[in-house]
Amino acid sequence: MPDRLTLLLLGTSLVVAGTAQAQDELFPNTKEHGRAAIEYRDDAIQFVAAYYYSQRNHDSAWLLIEAGVSTEERMTVHRDAIRLITPDGETLALATQSAFGRDIARTRRLVQNAAVSRHDVRSYFNRRPDGEDFRFFRLPGQGTVTDQFVVDRLRAVLGDLFFQAPTGAWEKGTYMLVLEHDGVRAAVPIELE
Repeated sequence: MPDRLTLLLLGTSLVVAGTAQAQDELFPNTKEHGRAAIEYRDDAIQFVAAYYYSQRNHDSAWLLIEAGVSTEERMTVHRDAIRLITPDGETLALATQSAFGRDIARTRRLVQNAAVSRHDVRSYFNRRPDGEDFRFFRLPGQGTVTDQFVVDRLRAVLGDLFFQAPTGAWEKGTYMLVLEHDGVRAAVPIELE
């Protein structure tokens, strides 16, 4: 319920104020890095999301967000710690690998089409040059899938997040990507045009 209230306040504030200041108040500790890359950073966590391709190409069931995470304290983060909240307050879990695999024609095409607009989120973790990949999703032949990753101040963990639209396409608007685990919470806006 707090996420629903946050999104309602976000929508109202952005319409009324229409300023970057309103977004700063609703998404503290965030910094935009271009049209579709955003970073959250506080004393506990750094969370970066880039969605250049999906920002303008979201008329299918799949949304791709490139992400990276590091934390000051060591923790094991499970896939269910990451969710997307829609503009109307609905909470969506990451898609499952089985759903991703069942729709392989579309998911493969999404990955191929997005290749030209990839944004290297690794570059935001300059203290951690040897980041690892989290493997929540894999195309056939790309290895095994895991449901968790270990992260700390010495390692950034990077990878692709896929969400599946319940209605078959994504509406324009401001979504909220949330990572919440063991008392650590990061939230960034994802703006689909």
